[in-house]
Amino acid sequence: MTLVMIRRIVSERDFGVILATHVVDDHGVPGAALRVRALRRVLAGAPAVGETWRVEGAVADTPWGPQMDATRAVRDLPSGTLVRDFLAAHVPGIGRERADRLWTAYGMDLPAVLLAGDLVEIGRVIAPDRPLLGPQVAALTVRAWREADAEARLFAWLQARGVDDVRVARRVAAVLGAEAVATLDRNPWCLVPLLPWAKVDALGCRLLREAGRSGVEDAPDRLVGAVDAAMRDVIAGGDTMVAAADLRSRVADRLGVPGGHARVEEALAVGARNGAVVAWDASTWRAPGCALMEEAVIVRLRAMLEGRGASFGIPEGVERNTRLQTGTDALHPEQRAAVEKVLALPFGCLRGGAGVGKTHVTRAVCQAWEASGGNVVLAALAGKAALRLSRATGRLARTLARLIRELDDRARIAGSLAEVDGPERLGREARLLQLAEITPRSLVIVDEASMVDIATMHALLRRMPDGARLLLVGDERQLPPVGFGLVFHRLVADEGITASLTVVHRQSNASGIPAVAAAVRERRMPTLRPYTGLEDGVSLLPAGDSTAIEDGVLRAYGDLVGEDVLVVAPTRAGGAGVRALNEGLHALHLAATGASEMTSPLGDRFCVGEPVVHERNDYERGLWNGSMGRVEALQADDLVAEFDGEHHRFTRDALLDVALGYALTCHRAQGSQAGRVIIALTPSRLLDPSWLYTAITRAERQVVLVGQEKTIEALLRQSWAAERRLVGLQWTNSAPNGAGEAVLETREPSQDCFVEA
Repeated sequence: MTLVMIRRIVSERDFGVILATHVVDDHGVPGAALRVRALRRVLAGAPAVGETWRVEGAVADTPWGPQMDATRAVRDLPSGTLVRDFLAAHVPGIGRERADRLWTAYGMDLPAVLLAGDLVEIGRVIAPDRPLLGPQVAALTVRAWREADAEARLFAWLQARGVDDVRVARRVAAVLGAEAVATLDRNPWCLVPLLPWAKVDALGCRLLREAGRSGVEDAPDRLVGAVDAAMRDVIAGGDTMVAAADLRSRVADRLGVPGGHARVEEALAVGARNGAVVAWDASTWRAPGCALMEEAVIVRLRAMLEGRGASFGIPEGVERNTRLQTGTDALHPEQRAAVEKVLALPFGCLRGGAGVGKTHVTRAVCQAWEASGGNVVLAALAGKAALRLSRATGRLARTLARLIRELDDRARIAGSLAEVDGPERLGREARLLQLAEITPRSLVIVDEASMVDIATMHALLRRMPDGARLLLVGDERQLPPVGFGLVFHRLVADEGITASLTVVHRQSNASGIPAVAAAVRERRMPTLRPYTGLEDGVSLLPAGDSTAIEDGVLRAYGDLVGEDVLVVAPTRAGGAGVRALNEGLHALHLAATGASEMTSPLGDRFCVGEPVVHERNDYERGLWNGSMGRVEALQADDLVAEFDGEHHRFTRDALLDVALGYALTCHRAQGSQAGRVIIALTPSRLLDPSWLYTAITRAERQVVLVGQEKTIEALLRQSWAAERRLVGLQWTNSAPNGAGEAVLETREPSQDCFVEA
């Protein structure tokens, strides 16, 4: 690898950097200039001016001189006089002058002095005339150097043992910190959350054998690691607990022994003693972290229903007709009752299928709450859902990720105000005005709540002060969260806290979208008219295998071209998968327009006029994971796309965050809407009633199902996806009046398995 020192950061984006560097020798003597371009996924950290890095990759001549496209880039501990540059660039309060003092005092011994960490002595050198400041800056200096030293040793340790994935190394450094190498030496199986089990197990067994250990197969750390790996896969499937027989089978598979082997039982016992699993009952085990979050969510929601900490509510003396103010005269009696019910609850749910007016009721709730002097905080998991909520209510709605981040920023900035004054304080106060705030007078409304997993709900509730209220709005028949656990699907069964909307207010004919969606909700075969082209309602275009389904989707898209069309497919790969459909639709567009193309680093091709999807939350741009746009122009190496009326320019490298958006998976489409939706009914284990229901309800006017009736009949015989999840969040019905007398089933984890070794 080539050792370079960073002179200047030419460009720094979320997806990568371009660095102006000098090649240096091991003594820090600079040589030839070298421009380095590196994507984030190959960077072992965030580069800074003055650092030395070891980079690897092909070098080519460019208009800017020799340039390396790095395949790997790892920060290196500086040596020689470069130590001064590192300290000046990384440590607040050091600067060039104080770094020079340290180098003058200690020379080549400076790294060893910093590792030894004599803060008083180092402080005297840094600031001899300021005895109070010197040790403080010395502490920052020592910490920065020790972190850099620990990171360098970690990367060397991993590389020497065949782990050269930079992303894994970064995560290990973030999780294990300065003691990473010592921790890995003691127990390499702690890498289970970061690497495949086979690789971790081979590494761990090899290290123990090299250390002369016998009985490696029965090493306690290995047994705990096998349980950890099994539970990781359980959580990845969306569950938060697992049947005992299933867990035994998973652990046995990882240990390479039959299910009845004594090693499996020992692994479960050791795993329980070390907190890898928690017993729920005699036949079920819970994931410990998930269990803590589930119990915390239950406790907090119970406290909200009991009114603990409440200091604000709709005044009792206000008449109903006054409470339901602007725009609510058009409310259907069922909708009006729903508004009144959720306003009376400190915590509640609003549920309903397609066309029943959940958005209309949500808007009325916002108006009534604000008219009573409270404030509303709106959020949704997906960016597209948040945008729709904003437009429907006329109020800013954030993604839950953005809301949580802003609440954390607010707490941090508010806590720092006492430390500053003057213009800096005014600047921070101005920033606070831009950030979300939840107060005891706030009503937090989460739309598309069926998409919210237990970790996100736990994170939100932790940041809500006592007295704040919560309303979850959604449809429990949609797909469960991509993440683990269930919340909304469990809560809406409680009639005491749930207002249900059932009356459909649009498209009442038998083949209309709400009618077909209602049939799917009841797992009945819906009435489907034959496909004839552009026409409102739901129709079927018969197609057999995946090739015929792909052809059918392309045909239907051609018939509907010019309309607001979205294609939904079960899988990304394979025949009639998202990738193949996007490529096929791109080819149709190219043949019809003869437009020029731009190719992304991942091989995706784009033309003017094509739909695109942004695949990552980008707060600087105001684009979210799932934001839909359209290519407006290709200019040299830049692509210009329009997202919701705003124009965004992407360099070729930035196209890593953008993909063609003709076709999406159903999970990616969840939270989005389109005028017309084409659904590829490719047979897949992913197809069930919730998949089809979610896909159908993405459409506002027309749905075209491409496939076979027998595929629909087969998926309707499946149970709902949420019902197949095994989760520990248990909620029994609250009191019939729903007035804060909830009876919740809260179970403490069994202690039977916690036996001293």
